[in-house]
Amino acid sequence: MRLLEISRKYAFWFLDFLKGRKIRKHYNDIVLVLNRAFSNEASQRQKNDLSALLHHAVTTTQFYKQKSSYTSLFDFSVINKSIVRNSFNSFISSKYKETELISVVTSGSTGTPFKLYHDKNKRLRNIADTIFFAQMTGYNLGERLIYMKVWIEQNKKTPINYWIKNIVPVDVSRLNDKNIEDLLRQMESQKSTYDILGYTSALELVCKYLEKRNYSRVRANVKSVIAMSETLNDYTKKTMQKYFKASVVSRYSNIENGIIAQQETSGSDKYLINTASYIVEILKMDSDEQVEPGQIGRIIVTDLFNYGMPLIRYDTGDIGAISHSSRNTGNMYFSKIEGRKLDMLYDTRGNLVSPYKITAMMMRYTDILQFQFIQEGRKEYTMKINIDGIFRKEIELIQELEAHLGRDGVFTIQYVHEIPLLSSGKRKIIMNNCLQ
Repeated sequence: MRLLEISRKYAFWFLDFLKGRKIRKHYNDIVLVLNRAFSNEASQRQKNDLSALLHHAVTTTQFYKQKSSYTSLFDFSVINKSIVRNSFNSFISSKYKETELISVVTSGSTGTPFKLYHDKNKRLRNIADTIFFAQMTGYNLGERLIYMKVWIEQNKKTPINYWIKNIVPVDVSRLNDKNIEDLLRQMESQKSTYDILGYTSALELVCKYLEKRNYSRVRANVKSVIAMSETLNDYTKKTMQKYFKASVVSRYSNIENGIIAQQETSGSDKYLINTASYIVEILKMDSDEQVEPGQIGRIIVTDLFNYGMPLIRYDTGDIGAISHSSRNTGNMYFSKIEGRKLDMLYDTRGNLVSPYKITAMMMRYTDILQFQFIQEGRKEYTMKINIDGIFRKEIELIQELEAHLGRDGVFTIQYVHEIPLLSSGKRKIIMNNCLQ
């Protein structure tokens, strides 16, 4: 097993070498900026990347052409999902044919399904980012990765592709006690080096299974655990450390951009911001003014490497606070991040259902501006929809909900003009009122 892991690592980099060392160059750039952030070279690299992006945006896209007389990043207006959706084609660079770009779709952390494009170089940058931040936790290319997320048709791979990359895909929308038991049995029976990457809610289900079964330590060589998509809570972090004896960190990323920040293995709750690939700002909740250092505000991201569809000063819909490194390295850190928080759901028979069954399903309804799904009672559910125009797929949507939660459920579609914000300034897209 160890020989296969090493072989995969060298095969990956050899293939990249044959293709011109494109990923290696991105990787070396990330190492320079994040490991030597206080150096003049790293600072200049960031300035050059930003300057090149802004020039490209104003000269090749209709949306940014109006900003051709800019003097700095702050001359550009803050954008969000609604603005991008309403002016979609004007964001696409004239340097690319639409067929050359790669489509990415997200259910939206605030209940807004969203689609955009990446160019091929942006995807290479994301691969390099992934390698760097995974290595921060102790992961090495070639090791077996337990990947726990929603696996839908758009992101599924072939069995041979999983084998080559040494990935064990775990679909969280189908995660139950039997699947968790099978996964643990597989991990304990095979002499592989494991790393786990998964949604926080999925890791929490694993923790609850282990405690319910009074499990002893999981007898597998697990080097690291990375929680993503939702904020990592103390219970899940401590319980995963207890049973797997591995470092457990939280990653902040999104489909639109990639890895924006990740906790280090030092035990600190701070997140190292990926300033090699993004410019990150924190703006006030009710205006586009910068907050004071340490204050909570909206997380705004400028993607330095998506030239196919530039996103400059993009409002992620998440909330956080920034603090600079106390070690004088020049790095920037989030002291706090508040991303999506999803309640667990129950079907009409009382079985626990992952909320990602619903968010994955809603990714197909891209004409919906916002949604919110609520479990009102044991068999009563409400889907709130904000849509511009007539929704012609109501019967299809209800049939899908019945398939996931039970044919004997009572499903109500409610049309609204806006999904209300929580006091935190975010929208909760999955709610279970039975739990409150």
